[in-house]
Formats: sequence, C-alpha cells, structure tokens
Amino acid sequence: MKFTKEKAYQDLRYKIITQELVPGELLKEKELMEHYGIGRTPLREIFIELQREGLIRRVPRAGTWVAPMDLDYVKQVAEVRVALEGLAGELAAERITEEELALLGTILEKAKADQTADDINYQELVQYEARFHRIVYAATGNKKLEELLLEYLGIGTRLWYYLVFTEEQLFRLFDEQQLMLEALKKRDGKLARGHMEQHTRAYFNHINGIRKP
Repeated sequence: MKFTKEKAYQDLRYKIITQELVPGELLKEKELMEHYGIGRTPLREIFIELQREGLIRRVPRAGTWVAPMDLDYVKQVAEVRVALEGLAGELAAERITEEELALLGTILEKAKADQTADDINYQELVQYEARFHRIVYAATGNKKLEELLLEYLGIGTRLWYYLVFTEEQLFRLFDEQQLMLEALKKRDGKLARGHMEQHTRAYFNHINGIRKP
C-alpha cells in the first residue's frame, strides 16, 4: 500500500504516541520507505517534523530513534505550556481568519461524528485533537510561538496517551476545544486565554501527581 507523505507522517506519529514503536527503538529508513511506499526525501521530511515535535531523536551518520520517555522533562514542558498556550489563545482570538474558524468547526464536527460511530477510530480522533491545536497555533501569526508549541504538543500528547488515556477523557478534550472555539469566534482574547490555560493546566496537574516507577 502506498501512502501519501501526510498519511505516512500521521501513521508514524500515531505509532510513536501509542507506544507501538517503543522509546529507544531504531527507525530503519529502508524498511519505512518500503512500508509506506515513499522515497528518502519525503521520509526525511517526516523525520524533521517528528523531531520538531520531540518524538524522535536523530544523530547524523548514526541513525534515528524513538525519543525516550522522560517524565521530569515533560513536567517542565507542561509548566511552560500553560503560559504559552494562554498566549496562543489570546493572539489567535485577535488574528484568526474566518477560514481557520471554519476549519476548527469542521474538525469538531468530524470528531463528534466519530464518537458516535459503532467502530470508534481512535487514530482519527488523536489526529483531530492535534490538528485543532496546530490551526490555533498557526492563527497566532507568531512563528516562534508556533514552533515551540508544536514541539511541546507532540511530547505532551505522547505521555498523556501512555499514562492517562481513557475514552471518556479523550471525548472531554473535544468538549473543551468547543469552548475554545466559541471564545475564538467571539474574538474574546481573555476568554480564549483562560480556556487554553485551563485545558493545559488540568493536564499538568495530573502528570504532576504521577510518581516515577
């Protein structure tokens, strides 16, 4: 089966987040190229994106590995994310376009439809949740902020899925994102900041109570 570059990226990202590819596992370029039916250049572009999200580690002339799970580091990232997510919400409320608002609405509509399906596609739901964040980050118009939050998003999603994932919690994420969308539609920067901070702080409070094994 031949994948598009985007489909290959989403599939590989999902396998890392869900631990199908375990921390420290070597990612063999030749095998991945054959599996996804893509060339070396698109695969390396995928690696660049995954590295930016903190999901893989690359060492020149040595190889590419799934990044290790570091709970202390993730806690530090979560502390930073609370402030940055709030800033992203406030800036996005000022700068988001009607097209971007429509895209966010479509994502939540698709997520709601998936939740009521007989066979729930969790991979799609995880993709929708991340896609929502990416659009909000892009809507800030601040490239540096967007880059930082994209990196933190991958790290956070991976640990969240591994440690605290339940169906109910996943569905609740979309309820929270609906509140974010309503604030963005109102162009209410203060409200959008509050929802983004609350969303991230709840995650931080949970992992902050986790003890390392």
